[in-house]
Amino acid sequence: MLNNDFHSINEVTMKQSPLKIILVDENMGRSAILRRALQDKGHEVICRLEGSSNLASSNEITHADVVIINADIPDEAIFANLRDVNNTKPKPIVMFTESSGDKMTGDAIKSGVNAYIVDGLEENRVQPIIDVAIARFREFQALKDELDATRSQLAGRKAIEKAKGILMEHKKVSEDEAYQSLRKMAMDKNTRIIDVAESVISAFELLD
Repeated sequence: MLNNDFHSINEVTMKQSPLKIILVDENMGRSAILRRALQDKGHEVICRLEGSSNLASSNEITHADVVIINADIPDEAIFANLRDVNNTKPKPIVMFTESSGDKMTGDAIKSGVNAYIVDGLEENRVQPIIDVAIARFREFQALKDELDATRSQLAGRKAIEKAKGILMEHKKVSEDEAYQSLRKMAMDKNTRIIDVAESVISAFELLD
């Protein structure tokens, strides 16, 4: 996901407020180097784990801003635990590793990793890598929110169309009259027309 060319990263590096970080690394010496690099930038490692088995629960009970994984060869357990984080309380994820390859990179992306670094850990690169991971995470979340909103709108339209069909069949009214009936019920109840449509559908399903 990221290579040796950090010119573009440096261009988009932004000043970040102090971050609270969960660090996963079984190597104490290596994690100490990374912790020092983070502290030099004003960040705080609020939780260090030797393995990823408790990552999701640690993420749930802390107010961490970023997760950093340092793993020589990430295995399926690590990716599974990262997916749990992404499914429960998503946040930017950085992974430092010695392993490359399309499959490994693909597994990382599917697990929610925002920056996958395969060419070693250097202290002066930590901050720009975190900045890019945060930017990518925010962009992905914005796209996800937009997609969720679109799906919700489509589901709402389908519900309205179905409710209109029910009213047209049972009340023998036109499509416009059915819609106006839904609209009036929504106004009378001071609620959304989608909510009224879903109520109509549920009521008639009980009668069937």
